[in-house]
Amino acid sequence: MRYFLKCWKHYADFKGRARRKEYWMFLLFNYIISFIIGMVYYTGVMFQAFANFSSGEMYNMALSGLYFGTGWVFVIFCIMMAYSLAVLLPTLAVIVRRLHDIGRKGTWLWLLIVPIPLYCILFFNLYSLWIVITVGLICCIYSLAITVLYIVLGCIDGQKGENQYGPNPKEVEAMNNGQ
Repeated sequence: MRYFLKCWKHYADFKGRARRKEYWMFLLFNYIISFIIGMVYYTGVMFQAFANFSSGEMYNMALSGLYFGTGWVFVIFCIMMAYSLAVLLPTLAVIVRRLHDIGRKGTWLWLLIVPIPLYCILFFNLYSLWIVITVGLICCIYSLAITVLYIVLGCIDGQKGENQYGPNPKEVEAMNNGQ
């Protein structure tokens, strides 16, 4: 929990280095919180869908493709979106600091941004099934490759000693605990 809070204290700090432990603990706690909020939201959506099944409202919801819920489910949806936006900057910052720890430039973060135009094509394309299937397949393969890359980069031990991004946080922490 300490590393999760440390990332929030360094909310938009893209300088320095982050240990593997800080990186993985932040991602783990972020995932757990997102999972819990998401499960509450999707459970609420399911209950609302079943409640509206007999009235034919479910058919209209399926046609629209977008359903945010009503009442308390919509409030949970807003909380989920607010949390996603709030955690975006510290997530990007800890990824950059982790890249710095292994001696890589923070510009590797741009690899995450590349598929955004493709996702826009998927989202706004309502006419061609062929385009949706092709672009969707490309997005899935790219996202999988990037996920594997960031898992591997998150597992690599940081550079020993000081590098151009600062002192080794593991060594600094060891010195502080020893005193």
